[in-house]
Amino acid sequence: MKRRDFFKKVALAIPGFAMGISLKNVFAQLTQPVKNQAVSPSLKTTKNPLDIEVPFVHNGPGFGRRIAVTFDDGPAPICTEMVLKALESRKIPATFFMLGEHVKTYPSLVREVHAAGHEIGNHTFNHPQLSKLPDAQVEQQIRITQDLIVDAIGNRPLWLRPPYGSFRRSQAHIAYKFKLGIALWNVDTRDWTKPGIQKILEIIEKETRPGSIILMHDIHRETAQNVGRILDFLLEKEYEFSTLTGFIGEPYTHQAVPS
Repeated sequence: MKRRDFFKKVALAIPGFAMGISLKNVFAQLTQPVKNQAVSPSLKTTKNPLDIEVPFVHNGPGFGRRIAVTFDDGPAPICTEMVLKALESRKIPATFFMLGEHVKTYPSLVREVHAAGHEIGNHTFNHPQLSKLPDAQVEQQIRITQDLIVDAIGNRPLWLRPPYGSFRRSQAHIAYKFKLGIALWNVDTRDWTKPGIQKILEIIEKETRPGSIILMHDIHRETAQNVGRILDFLLEKEYEFSTLTGFIGEPYTHQAVPS
């Protein structure tokens, strides 16, 4: 718009002030883009406003002595059952991030984990690297698993643990769609490499602190056979145990403590 035409419109609009039209509204009308006028790509933004609303949690609050032990990739007959017995005998709650394909195959084991008072989270259907998938496939992985878990126990998971921790901030709107927070970790035992119980204990002793989220897997026999020793070691250090939601809170309430 030419300078001369702009001030001409202002002059014509001024009488409207007397009828209650604000200066803000007048200038809003004057600066509206012309219909069918192309908007420069440089003026568009690709920032997803949901990014700041979806918590990516690596650990819980550091006060007290509470920690969360978590198990990925199950449920699996024998191994998950061994883990459950070790937890039950010590009255320790845990969080299990389950694969949809295993939930589908072993729904009674999912119910057993839930009935024992443990939390169940979404770990996708078949463990892909989500950051390399298009949004539609990411959503499908999450949705199918979410539905299978609800069918098995009647409760909706509150947390998604992306396999390998691979999840882009630009994908956060997908998790938000299912009201899922992103649950990561800050103590990786690397038990999937089968390093031996002594190495696992060394990692836990070195890296665990109040608020830690410890990553293990309930599909490996070595872990299942030694989880009792791991839990006893943590008890000796006077740590207290909680499910993920138990000490972080739900992801979309004021109780959530994103890191």
